[in-house]
Amino acid sequence: MSHLPNEDGGLGWKPHWIRQGDGHGGWVLKDAQCQILRYRERGWTAGFGVAQMDNGEIALLGTCDVGKSVWYGGGEGEKTIIAFSKDGGNSWTELEQIGDLTGRPMMLATLGHGRLTFVSDGNRYFSSDYGRTWSEVVPIPNAVNGGFFGTEGNPLVEYDAQGDVARVAEIGYNFGPPGEEDNWPEDPSHGFIRWSYDGGWTWTDEVEPQEWRWQETYEGKTYTRGVSEGSLVRAANGWLVAALRTDMPVRYLDQPNDDSLEGTGVSVSEDNGKTWTPIKLLFDAGRHHAHLLAMPNGDIVMTVTVRDDVRDGKLASYRRGCEAIVSHDNGLTWDLDHRYVLDEFEFYDAEKWYDGECGHLYSTLLDDGSVLTVHNNYLTMGMTLIKWRP
Repeated sequence: MSHLPNEDGGLGWKPHWIRQGDGHGGWVLKDAQCQILRYRERGWTAGFGVAQMDNGEIALLGTCDVGKSVWYGGGEGEKTIIAFSKDGGNSWTELEQIGDLTGRPMMLATLGHGRLTFVSDGNRYFSSDYGRTWSEVVPIPNAVNGGFFGTEGNPLVEYDAQGDVARVAEIGYNFGPPGEEDNWPEDPSHGFIRWSYDGGWTWTDEVEPQEWRWQETYEGKTYTRGVSEGSLVRAANGWLVAALRTDMPVRYLDQPNDDSLEGTGVSVSEDNGKTWTPIKLLFDAGRHHAHLLAMPNGDIVMTVTVRDDVRDGKLASYRRGCEAIVSHDNGLTWDLDHRYVLDEFEFYDAEKWYDGECGHLYSTLLDDGSVLTVHNNYLTMGMTLIKWRP
């Protein structure tokens, strides 16, 4: 059963304006398309992955917690769901649960020849038939320090001349070895990178880059900051570029622990991950869940969730949503003056000013040169799809 773009109920693409900074403090409006999808049973539906496969189809993965209301709680638990589109997102198959899976599908990746993979609840799942079945599963090995290996973001997948996967790299994190976890968030997260040469079944060469830590002083006390989840891309000149979710600034440590106040930084490796540049903070708080796309012209596009519009160390507006920025020099610098606002809404909770009410995203480059981004405005109780052109 398909959701048709013109059927009763208003499904399908709708006109949508995005705005881009003009470099002088103003904005230029650009046309895009938007649609919101929800699971057939009432509940909180959220998107966690989208990818165009080598047969031209798009796979869209997410969850639905049937019966859950953002405002009133409840719910039966999250179901892992999937849908497909053969026409660039104009229509979708019904969102269906994948077997009896209940976790959030992270790190979606295409492995060529109809193979897909994602991570959920301590396991890695594989499909060999363009996402229709997921019969292969392998446990996720712990990090080198013995702790769990948490992930969210996009992995790096590289292919050989025959279109087979040559290697995969991914970023993960934890808070220390079992029984010795850090006093998070005052102590730093531990960020790792590791490699697979068999399509994600086994992993090796894992390191915890010390360049991904730094010192921050606040009110006379010095703290170590670190990174957690992250995304990877290969720049046009061969460098590795990592977009990393950074620990919250120490000025917010007196707030109740909430990861909405974490930020985003970038680190670049010129030697295939042996060494990295120090973290360059793009957003010290409020923007994260970065996803990286390498564009055909050599640009790198980063999409980020905006949970709190923090600028110059304070909440600058009530705006939440999703944005994008571009690097024209292989990840060294990012054009913040020409950033894109892909989706936005106003929200404020007087008891919890940093409550973002949005989160998680993924992007994919379509055959027509457009970008399809899925993100989640929790107030709609559905996953928001935006089709746009950088």
